[in-house]
Amino acid sequence: MPSKLSIPSCSQLSNIVLTEFNEVAEVLRYLDPQKACGPDGIPSRLLLELADEIAPSLSKLLNMSLSLGVVPSKWKLANITPVFKADDPTLSSNYRPISLLCVLSKVLERCIHNHSYLHLAPLIYDRQHGFVRGKSTTTQLLEVYQDIMESVVSGEEVDAIYLDLSKAFDKSTT
Repeated sequence: MPSKLSIPSCSQLSNIVLTEFNEVAEVLRYLDPQKACGPDGIPSRLLLELADEIAPSLSKLLNMSLSLGVVPSKWKLANITPVFKADDPTLSSNYRPISLLCVLSKVLERCIHNHSYLHLAPLIYDRQHGFVRGKSTTTQLLEVYQDIMESVVSGEEVDAIYLDLSKAFDKSTT
């Protein structure tokens, strides 16, 4: 397990400054044009196609939001819609809710992520596979397999416990 790390505290996001509009334009270029609109009704395809033209103005808006520590209230709204998972479509348990967010809030989040990831990446435990760029459940399984094989080859005992958490967090009380 990783040792306890001292993480520098940052009380405000105002330390983040999007210095170049290229930074915002790059985030806009990676928007998925197939994603549904959020409550703002702005299609990501529009921002994608106009990335270079709107990036300077959007950069100023995002910097103002960061420096004031205020996110426009409309950016905090979401349209929640059920998405079918599998099996019987008449059972509500076979649906999961997804939130359709305002595209500009996603752009702001991605810009913040890009800035903070550079500082936080060295603090992430090297065996962490979930929510880490370039890693997945497949890489986690390969690492476990390698550990097991190394133990077997060196004559060590190997014990394993497998848990099925597929519906562990699906319960909803209303």
